[in-house]
Amino acid sequence: MAVLLVALPACRNSSDSGQAGNSSQTSSTVKNKADINNALPEPLNSFVLDQASILKASEVDTINKKAAELDSLKLAQVAVVIVDDLAGMDIHDYAVALGNKWGVGRKETNDGITIVIKPKGGDVHDQKGQVAIATGTGMEKIITDEMCTIIANEKMVPQFKDNDYAGGINAALDEIKTILTKKH
Repeated sequence: MAVLLVALPACRNSSDSGQAGNSSQTSSTVKNKADINNALPEPLNSFVLDQASILKASEVDTINKKAAELDSLKLAQVAVVIVDDLAGMDIHDYAVALGNKWGVGRKETNDGITIVIKPKGGDVHDQKGQVAIATGTGMEKIITDEMCTIIANEKMVPQFKDNDYAGGINAALDEIKTILTKKH
């Protein structure tokens, strides 16, 4: 369900299967796995992809460093993706499909976390901002659906409303690190 950045439904889990998730609210142009993969951006050599160009270079660097730290500590592999177009897809389906396409998370632990943000504007049919957090199956008992909702609603959304996207992303990554550090 796509929602204004006021409330976020629970996150969805991604798996090794490469499926786009259980819900399939896609546009007529995105019908099958091949179409979905073609609609998604190609991975970069970075933990952050800002296609909407809303972050400063220094903000991207900070977010990259936090994500790299989570990776080096083997707590999780995180991808943060900011897009201005969801290719007609539900944001949760987009996040799951993107995480699967990019292979976010280590194969042996499936510890990936994909955060997708679509700022206000962009898609013709939806001018509302959206955020989704998709977790790998190895994360689902640690970063639960409820925790994803809390992270989005309490850490990200308030700052996004003030157009502080970097602040919201950094707060989310800090909260994820705190949760994962307690569990390991």
